[in-house]
Amino acid sequence: MKETKFVKDIQKFGFNKKEALVYYSLIEYGKKGSNVKNLKNQTGLERTTIYSILNRLIDLGYVFERLNSIVSNQTKIFVAINPRELAKRIIAEKQKELSHLIKIRDSKIEQLEIIFLGNNEVLLETLDDSLKAFLKPLIDKGWKIIDYHVEKSVITRGFEVYDLNLLNPKAKFVKNAGFMVFKYDYEVENDENALNYMYGLLKRKGREEIFRKDIGVIDIKLHEVNIDIKGSKYKGFIPEFMFEESNSWTRITEIVMIPRKDIIFSLWAENHEYLIEMTEGFL
Repeated sequence: MKETKFVKDIQKFGFNKKEALVYYSLIEYGKKGSNVKNLKNQTGLERTTIYSILNRLIDLGYVFERLNSIVSNQTKIFVAINPRELAKRIIAEKQKELSHLIKIRDSKIEQLEIIFLGNNEVLLETLDDSLKAFLKPLIDKGWKIIDYHVEKSVITRGFEVYDLNLLNPKAKFVKNAGFMVFKYDYEVENDENALNYMYGLLKRKGREEIFRKDIGVIDIKLHEVNIDIKGSKYKGFIPEFMFEESNSWTRITEIVMIPRKDIIFSLWAENHEYLIEMTEGFL
């Protein structure tokens, strides 16, 4: 029924079902308005419920009591404001609320996110001894380790994996940073086959990890590049993200693979500056 559809539409402005039903019923009476008796017959609601709803709608400015019913002993007549005016007021209120939320996001969310991520902190002393020297310069600068996974089985892959998720409090947009260590039982630095395999693995896993985070990314491009770190070139990726409700690609983060003797490091961070900072413990 058309009436039911309109009542559902009105609810989308923040009305509950009964409020929407009363307001719609008043719309049908137009500028002449209606009394509670007629509203009871039309909506099937109890008089006390209707009075309670009318009082709330009056407080919100969406319904008013007609003047001649106030100054005389006539039955009280209630009139809905024009639906166009209703929509205008509510949208203005929502825009004001949204503006307030954006201000909170810009001023407070970053601090709250740091608190949230920081409460998962992994202490440096709990890491494998071989990792401590790599991470200590970052910890000394205020970075935190917020996740740590180890896979020491080398039977199928030929290497051990140490996967760390870091919190960079200085980052503006992407607070997390990735620090992975692949430790081999031989010097892998000049093994092209192993390096090419790892490069392909990181590209595939990188895409999977981004989609798994459920941050609104609907597509990813990983551009293969050589990244300059302290005067040397290393294989890496520059990601481009397509987010929901966006018509353009966004470049955030940088990924690099750095082989050193028997270890391959895979690092990603918000930008190139932080990526270089992450190498201080081993370059």
